[in-house]
Amino acid sequence: GYSASKFAITGFLETIRIENMKKGLHVLIFAPGFTSTNVRKTALVANGTAQGESPRQEGKMMTPEQVAKHMVRGIRKRKRCIVLTFDGKASVFIKKFFPGLLDKLFYNHMAKEPDSPFR
Repeated sequence: GYSASKFAITGFLETIRIENMKKGLHVLIFAPGFTSTNVRKTALVANGTAQGESPRQEGKMMTPEQVAKHMVRGIRKRKRCIVLTFDGKASVFIKKFFPGLLDKLFYNHMAKEPDSPFR
């Protein structure tokens, strides 16, 4: 679900960019990575109950305000794509040169999460 929707929106935005090149439409694909919000606290787990607490280290994440500043800067500079985190940038690199390795890394990472359907 989640990964498929990210893949779909990226393809859609790349298509919109190409189809509207002569019109001057600017399309920014923005990948902020995990952002410190309460969404993980209110997210539902497999049985439908609220997660209650974040399994992530929220203190190490950017705030929504910090993310917004990066986005505004990218829009002003008419960037095509912005990936903010080290993990995101590493993923882009590995996907380009070692796509099979990235598949295994993502699968193993998701399989370790609580209530993972990959176990």
